[in-house]
Amino acid sequence: MKIGIIIVTHGQMAEGLKQTLFSILGEKDKVVSLSVTTESTLDSLYEKIINLVEMLNTEHVVIFTDMLGGTPCNVALKVCKTKKNVHIVSGVNLYMLISAIHLREQYENVDGFNIQEYIDKILTDGKNCIIYVNQFFKDKLNKM
Repeated sequence: MKIGIIIVTHGQMAEGLKQTLFSILGEKDKVVSLSVTTESTLDSLYEKIINLVEMLNTEHVVIFTDMLGGTPCNVALKVCKTKKNVHIVSGVNLYMLISAIHLREQYENVDGFNIQEYIDKILTDGKNCIIYVNQFFKDKLNKM
């Protein structure tokens, strides 16, 4: 498997996203979560992420974090400095994770796999699902 996925967030959001993802798509290999609590230290979090990267044992690891500049993202960035082929995507949402799994299944055995194209598609899909629903349906109804 080429791509491992780690979800790292404040509180229990990471585990909640993973469990919701699995309830929609079924259990998936090489997808793990890590919750950052008020008891977490930067060093312990760093070690936990390093251990997860090594445990996944994949060509690439994509770490999804909840927000840019937060502890999960900052520590993941430190991991990127010591581990090759670790990529961070901040602002995780459920649709983005679903996209990551579907795309991973599509691209895994494709010759010429490009991690940047994979991540760009995930970002596009994640952004496209963020909409103001009232306006969306108002626009749709006005076109009818």
